[in-house]
Amino acid sequence: MSRRTMLKWLACLSAVLAGVVLLLAARHIPGFAAWYAANVFPVFPHTAGRVMSLLPFSVFEVVLVLLVLALLCGAAYVVYSLFGRTGRARLRGQVPGAALRLFAVLSCAFLMFVLTAGINYSRESFADHIGITVRDSTADELVRLYIKLAERAAVLSREIETDSYGHFVLHREGIHGRAIAAMHGLCDMYGGLGSYFPRAKAPVLSRLLLSNMNIGGFFSPWTVEAHYNGDMPGQSIPFVIVHELAHAAGHMREDEANFVAYLAAANSDCIGFRYSAVYAALTYTLQALHRAVGAQRYAELFALLPEQVVRDMAYARAYWRSFDGRAAEVATRANDTYLRLNRQEDGVQSYGRMVDLLLAYYRD
Repeated sequence: MSRRTMLKWLACLSAVLAGVVLLLAARHIPGFAAWYAANVFPVFPHTAGRVMSLLPFSVFEVVLVLLVLALLCGAAYVVYSLFGRTGRARLRGQVPGAALRLFAVLSCAFLMFVLTAGINYSRESFADHIGITVRDSTADELVRLYIKLAERAAVLSREIETDSYGHFVLHREGIHGRAIAAMHGLCDMYGGLGSYFPRAKAPVLSRLLLSNMNIGGFFSPWTVEAHYNGDMPGQSIPFVIVHELAHAAGHMREDEANFVAYLAAANSDCIGFRYSAVYAALTYTLQALHRAVGAQRYAELFALLPEQVVRDMAYARAYWRSFDGRAAEVATRANDTYLRLNRQEDGVQSYGRMVDLLLAYYRD
């Protein structure tokens, strides 16, 4: 191995080691993650986030497609080389270089993830920032929260626009500006969200990839881009966009991002955003109620939902069920594992912990 090659391997190992040290520091040194979130992390949305926002397409989606094509071409090249003696010899000679390049890509990707997402899993929560404390709640408190949300949804249902089927109609023109305005509005109220939010993007392959994997949105830590599924039912889109902008602002935990999304959208000037916030909160609250009260009581409470919300929930349920399959199961398990590895012990159930934050918010 040449000295130059050895230095390249050492550089890759250094990137991995730096990422590991930063993660350990965030998890075990009090105050480090909070300091990093306030003083270092904002560099990324202000630089990479700004540049990516200038582009009307998802850079992450383009890179992903190119990566798949590169893997297919690489596999074809390997198969072709295996048929000839000289090809096999040439292939063996290329393995060390290919391994180094692969390790370089993976080590840089790992370090970038740590810098833009990993450390922030250990930062101060938004709930702590605004001074609310989560504690055990009773079923009665949960019911009161649900009734409050249902009453608010009833008012909003009379103001939103619907189509010929009675489903919520989302006006997408200017939606990204309204989402950013909602985040700025919440930041003006409480702070703790930074000063720049990138433009959210709907991947071209939303239906093919995201819907089939039951994904409503995601944040790319490598390109600092917020994504949402542009094909899913419209009542969920505003909430999901703001949820992903919460990730882009450094709040990586899913319950926190849901909580931020609810507060931002619920206080928006746009009726569609306010309806989307209450709709999402009702969805999670109903799931909590199903576990907390008996079947008869749950049926009685469900009957309090406005007809508009019932129609929109039925439409969303039918939409997502049409994509049930192996891909959705694998994606859910992968997301569950990812969340648990990043200190979210409840895995995918952590999304629903937004209800605990709402209970604390309205109680305090």
